Amino acid sequence: MMKTRWRAGIAVVAALVLVGAAQPALAQTGDDGTFRDDFDTLSSAWAVAAGDWRASDGAARVVTPGSTRGSVLALTDLGLGATSTATATFRTEGGGASAWAGFTVHRAGTTDDYTQSGYTVLVRNNGELAVIKAAGGSAVTYLGATATSARPGVDWVTLTARLDGDRLDVSLGGAAEPALSVTDATFDAGGFSLASHRDLRMVVDSVVLTGVVERDEPAPADCVAWSGEAAVTSERGVVLNSPERIDAVASRVARGVEPQASAFDLLMTDAAAGMARTPAPPEVFFVPFFYNNPTAHRAARDGLQNDANTAYQLALAYRLTGDEAYGAHAAAFIDAWTGTVECVRTSEDSALAFSYHFPAFVFAAELLRGTPAWTEDGERRFAGFLSETATPVAGSILHRTNNWGSWALELTAATAAYLADDAGIEAAHTRATELLEHQIDADGHLPEEVTRNNGVGDYGIWYTHFSLLPLMLTAETLGAHGYDLHSYVNTAGTGLGDAVAAASSWVAAPESFPYYTGDVAKLANVRTIDYLRAVGVIAHSMSYFELAANHHPSAALDALLAEEGPMTTIHSAPHLSLTHGGLADPAQPGGGQGRAPAHAGVPGPPAHAGVPGMPGHAQGAARPQAF
Repeated sequence: MMKTRWRAGIAVVAALVLVGAAQPALAQTGDDGTFRDDFDTLSSAWAVAAGDWRASDGAARVVTPGSTRGSVLALTDLGLGATSTATATFRTEGGGASAWAGFTVHRAGTTDDYTQSGYTVLVRNNGELAVIKAAGGSAVTYLGATATSARPGVDWVTLTARLDGDRLDVSLGGAAEPALSVTDATFDAGGFSLASHRDLRMVVDSVVLTGVVERDEPAPADCVAWSGEAAVTSERGVVLNSPERIDAVASRVARGVEPQASAFDLLMTDAAAGMARTPAPPEVFFVPFFYNNPTAHRAARDGLQNDANTAYQLALAYRLTGDEAYGAHAAAFIDAWTGTVECVRTSEDSALAFSYHFPAFVFAAELLRGTPAWTEDGERRFAGFLSETATPVAGSILHRTNNWGSWALELTAATAAYLADDAGIEAAHTRATELLEHQIDADGHLPEEVTRNNGVGDYGIWYTHFSLLPLMLTAETLGAHGYDLHSYVNTAGTGLGDAVAAASSWVAAPESFPYYTGDVAKLANVRTIDYLRAVGVIAHSMSYFELAANHHPSAALDALLAEEGPMTTIHSAPHLSLTHGGLADPAQPGGGQGRAPAHAGVPGPPAHAGVPGMPGHAQGAARPQAF
């Protein structure tokens, strides 16, 4: 499955901003090489490269500005020939006198901004008309500029650029004579993008291009490509759930031992929902910065989150019930991603989001490999993807020393363990000890996380969780291969156990968190993820406490686990209460020490109580028998 053609550079984000319930109307491309778009809708001809663009009231507009270099809407699969024209009618909202809007011609990559490739023709709010050339390294070169009476912040401006070989003539308002002419031969890639500067909001009434030619979009510079080549080797290793662990979980559920008995019910609810879902992989995986555009970030990220978590939930249901329908559907999710994805990008939040959601696919594959539910060819393609694409994506941020590095480490360790890569596992252990040295101070606190949110600290507990979860999962994986990260003590005299003790004390008594002095109720995601709870979805931020209680037991952890009942999460490893609650050593006779029933003696219902269709023991839910 060799892929050679690059479609829209950010397909998942573009899908978010398509407006209208019906199939979007395509912009008009004539037989004479003319392209016109009046933006009744934002058609599939465009890809959102930066910022949040929507179509409304017959105009394309920036709803939320993008990065520090602004917002970009890129035309895909079409470009400008050597002799061509580009005309855009637009106005601007916000920004200072020097803020500008316009378009870029002859850009290269779909996501390139005005500093990376091409010539940008722009009008500032103060009326200056200019042509700038991308110079790389966040720099530009001015090719020409002139003052005009145009005021895009006050009224519509029609800007036209005529390209003829190395010459570019620029005019305003349909004038016969150019207001500006420049000559340069640096760029000729043909790509066209609308562009606006920094926090300026551009509103575009129409775009008309002549001399249009078909164009294959080049791969983004930050793309880690996937060739589709299957792995040659077939040796595999334990990642998170060994056969012995699955047997122990099944035994505990069958005997009604907690937390597995209640957690199994929660799993089966998720599995029922998963059976109704279909995979939604993108060709190009890209996630914009969260803090620039939370809506676009979540829309791009959630496709991987939902598909990977569904695959893992279905694989668990398959192995615990023996119902091959679950396993086959889980395999379909994995195969869809390895059969569709062409590139995983690493810029903005892409590598981070990939690192904290893709491991669920690895955990699913661990449960499916070698079973009738998944073909050998499918498994080998997945192994090839791990080696060729997933590992390098994680490697692109593995040098980071905060939670980014922790998530990159988890994916790196998981892929190495799955592929039985002894050298990779050893390297993951070495990197893990380096992170423990840097991240945990003498008090067991994580200095890079506790003051999060510009030093305010209201996100400090959440980001502590967000770094400890991948570290604890990494420790679980490394432990299966003879590396005991739990006993590692750094030069400050602390380790994972100390960090967990600090985090659990803050969860039990949020007012004791020393890095925030405001209203305790405003501390974010202390136990569950707030924005999901607000819509009725319970996803825990502290689910790794199940792992911690197995290796660093304490009365504080026991009390918190009893209060919360079976926990799940959206990051990497849903259902840790099911797979690891009270199961430090699945080989222990009886499968380990059971726990009191969830919420025994604690007011309030379990997190999943009252969910429609919730199976329960009295309702005849299938009882597990490890498969």
